[in-house]
Parts: sequence; structure tokens; C-alpha cells
Amino acid sequence: MGDQSGRSRAPVSLEAAIVARRYYIDDRQKNEIAEELGISRFKVARLLDEAKASGIVRIAVDMPADIDLPLGEELARAYGITRAIVVRAIDAAPDATPGLIGDAAAQYLQGIVGATDVLGISWGTSLTALVDAVSTLDPAEVVQLVGGVRAAELEVSGVELVRRLARKTGGRAHPLHAPLLVRTPEMAEELRRDPSLADAIGGFGRLSIALVGIGSWQPPKSSLHGEFTDAERAELTAAGAVADLCAIVVDAEGREIESSALARSVGISAAELRRVPEVVAVAGGAEKTAAIAAALRSGLVRTLVTDSHTAAGLLPAAH
Repeated sequence: MGDQSGRSRAPVSLEAAIVARRYYIDDRQKNEIAEELGISRFKVARLLDEAKASGIVRIAVDMPADIDLPLGEELARAYGITRAIVVRAIDAAPDATPGLIGDAAAQYLQGIVGATDVLGISWGTSLTALVDAVSTLDPAEVVQLVGGVRAAELEVSGVELVRRLARKTGGRAHPLHAPLLVRTPEMAEELRRDPSLADAIGGFGRLSIALVGIGSWQPPKSSLHGEFTDAERAELTAAGAVADLCAIVVDAEGREIESSALARSVGISAAELRRVPEVVAVAGGAEKTAAIAAALRSGLVRTLVTDSHTAAGLLPAAH
């Protein structure tokens, strides 16, 4: 319906306010407003733009007080990932960082998980904090992404972490009852075909969300790093190893490193992880800055959950 030239005209700012109220407050559709006010739908859209530009409409996004949204947006743009969730850690002690980012990751997870999702999780301090911080989730299945490391390396084993998270979802747990590294690549390949592990390994192709930690090789702060022999560590370091995600090792540019040592691993491959729609890396700490930067460059990570100190250190490394 066109404008009616014979009627009196309200000031543009008032007309924009009327349109904005009906659209934003009363939740009316643009075509409904156009019909009610006797103006075109295109004019409704123009008035809504004018209402925002003139300050009649001010849109505010209330984030949790501990989340630094602008820093997260800047970090995501710098590395070309989907999103970065940055928790403020201005006065936090270094040993409090895993708990802070675990809490933030739990908040994010609780907002995205649905009953049809299949979750994958590796292991690590920050992921343990995430699972501990989760209250309840929709009944999603939970799959262990990599085999286990020596008990002394972790506070909570990968199998236990999968079971804890599955208790929170009420869905099925698919633990991977195998070591992370076995003696030979042939043994690893045989285990991947073992029917007793098919429940977990078969779940890799069904994953919709993967939760991973990031290990550092320079300096060494990685459970995977400690599983190799001295000779293998030297070989991988010489090849440029900087970071690991699950049992995937990458160099400073995010390129995957291949070796016979890594072929001994039992867990999700880079190709399988790359096909997961949402890969959430939960990691922080100044000593892991180079590793996190490398992991982000790999293209395997879509969402990073970290702390503000680490985020500030990652920005210069992006250029």
C-alpha cells in the first residue's frame, strides 16, 4: 500500500520511533507495520535504519561480566576462526586459568548442545574444568577422541572424563579403551579395526561437536609430548613440532607433521577432526601462546576459549 498524500505527516523522527517500537518491542513483522501505517515495506526498512542511525534505537548486548567480547571478536578476525570466547583474567593467578576458561567453555557448550548432537572430548586440565562446570546438557552421546596416557600425566583419565560428561548429558558414553601410543604403527592400525573399539572409533564420523585441548612443545607442556621416546621427541622437534591437538602435531604455521612415531597413535585423525562442524579448543596460559597460535593456523579449530592474558599475547603473533 502506498503513502496517502492527503493525510498529515508526522515528523520523520517520530514516525521512525513508531515503526521501531512496533518492530523491536511489539515484535511485529515489517509487512504488518507497513499495512498498519499505510506505508511501503521498503519505507519501514528505511525508517528502522534511520532509527538506529539517529540513536532512537540503541542496541546493547549484555554479556556475562567476565567475558571480553571485543577482544574475542578481534582475536577471531585475526586468525580467521568462527569465534573466540575470552574470559577476563586480570587479577587471576596462573593456576586459576584452567578453571576460568573451563567455566566459560561450559557456558558456551550449554548454549549449543542439542539432543541430536554427538560430542567428542579428548582430555586435559582445562577440559576437566569444563566438564566439572557443566550442570546439565541435552541427552547427547559422548565419544572419547584419543586413547589414554599414563595415569600420572592426568588428574582425570580420558575414559573417566567421557563418563563424567555423559552423566551430565544423560546420553551414551563411548570410551576408547586403548593407549594413546602403542608399540608399532601396525599395532595401531590393527587396534583401529578391532571390534571392541568400533563403538568409539565408529563415532568419529558422527561427531557434531569436538572438545579439544592444545598441548605445547616449545616449551613442553603436553601429555602427548611425554609419551614419546627421547629419540622420537627429538625427531618431531626437528620437524618443527610446536603444538598438538588430540594426537595431531603441527608446526608453527599449522601444518600437520607426519612421522612413524605419530602413526603409533590411536585416536581421531586430522581429516576426521576437520569434518566435525564445531571444534572447540579450550586452552590458555602464556607458555602456550605459540602452541595456540599454531593450532589456530591449522584450520582444525573453529572456536577458541581462552583467557584475556593469552588472547593479548596471541594478537601480535597473528601478524
